[in-house]
Amino acid sequence: MRKPFPAHSFFALHLRSVAMAAALVVTGPALAQAPAAPPAGQPAKPVDPAFAAAEKAFLALDVEARRAIQKDLMWTAKFEATASGDFGPLTFAALKRFETEAKLAADGILTPAERAKLQAEADKLRLAARFAIETDKVSGMKIGIPGTIFAKSAPNSSGGTRWQDRDEKITLDLTVYKKEDSLPALFEKGTDAKVQGRKITYKLIRPDFFVISGETASGKFYRRVQADASGAIKGFSIGYDKAVAPTVDRMLIAIAASFEPFAKTGGARPEAKPGSVPVAAAPAQRRATGLVLAPETILTAEAALKSCAEIVVAGGNDAPKIPAKLARRLDGTGLMVLTARAGKPMAARVVASADGPAVLVQRDMDGDLLASAATLAGGRAATSLQEGGAGAALFDKSGALVGIINTVPVSKFRVAGVVPVLTYAFLPASEVFKAAGLQAPAGGESAGKSSAEIAEGARTGVVSLVCASDK
Repeated sequence: MRKPFPAHSFFALHLRSVAMAAALVVTGPALAQAPAAPPAGQPAKPVDPAFAAAEKAFLALDVEARRAIQKDLMWTAKFEATASGDFGPLTFAALKRFETEAKLAADGILTPAERAKLQAEADKLRLAARFAIETDKVSGMKIGIPGTIFAKSAPNSSGGTRWQDRDEKITLDLTVYKKEDSLPALFEKGTDAKVQGRKITYKLIRPDFFVISGETASGKFYRRVQADASGAIKGFSIGYDKAVAPTVDRMLIAIAASFEPFAKTGGARPEAKPGSVPVAAAPAQRRATGLVLAPETILTAEAALKSCAEIVVAGGNDAPKIPAKLARRLDGTGLMVLTARAGKPMAARVVASADGPAVLVQRDMDGDLLASAATLAGGRAATSLQEGGAGAALFDKSGALVGIINTVPVSKFRVAGVVPVLTYAFLPASEVFKAAGLQAPAGGESAGKSSAEIAEGARTGVVSLVCASDK
């Protein structure tokens, strides 16, 4: 049974220059443009051997050990990204920054002794900030509380606890939401543009959480709300005076990284012993988004599944996986055509793209259908392309197909596990149909539709492709 597509299942706005500061304070590189797909036949940029070696050493650790390192780097080396356990340029730079300041070999690889030194330095800074993970007695949630900022706490009226500084210029609340509440409804209310005096600088919603940050005339705020598998919803919010923003902004990274709204399942993780051999994490299967353009004809981005020996169409946990075979590559487009008896041809008419708002429809790494806001300008789309979304479709607000993204998402700047808004080149849908030798669907004008309506209309024509084997 497929999952219903909620009204606001996945929605992201283009980031302003400081929007990510309140959303785990990712700045600078996170706003860089994603590179366009290289022309066919052009050699890939060579990989930095030092980066590759550091990445291999880091990913050989289990995910909790990797996240612990990143949390320590937040304190010791200005690591300003989510502690996801993934490895990218920000983690590599932070590791080398720590090693340089500690007068160690700046290779991005930590020996057991260097890892212990990193933890000791981070513990020293946490101690100075009197930062401790508190288990809220009222709600059961866990969150890091810096004692140098918060001087008092008391139960609030939202099923959790409130912490404040001595002057009440900084307030952090834990909230347990009502059974009748839903993430889409809470998100819509929290981002309502009609609220006077409030400016939303960043907003993002996924099926299991949302993040909102913004400003008022005198203050700033950040809010994260999360749901578990049973539908229970909990969250935390922090509001603070702009006068204390420099202090709180820096601490917000560590606070957000420590937040655990629901108890983790399973036993406690044993600590790794110095010199022990780490267990390598199983690599995730590569995924892409496929667009069914005609019966048994699926289009996708070649880069996401390049050299894959066995591609299948994944229809969900209970659905059988359908083999897909490479039919041909569309030279110069970065796209390839597969044949598989899966999905239904997209019925959306094809029109020329125009600068302005659009909707990106994609499949994520779990195969779930996602829709995110996009802004088209000059043949590029500013949008939140997620892992698994290479080959995603761009629709205008009437639901007409206007473009296809032919590259993979730039996932190295993930925030809370989500790829933020970046800029991607796309191919006009009419040119893609022509290159594939297919007749583009035509039709009359259509009334405006919501993102959810557009995604639901495209559901059967947007499939999840999985590389089942690289051998």
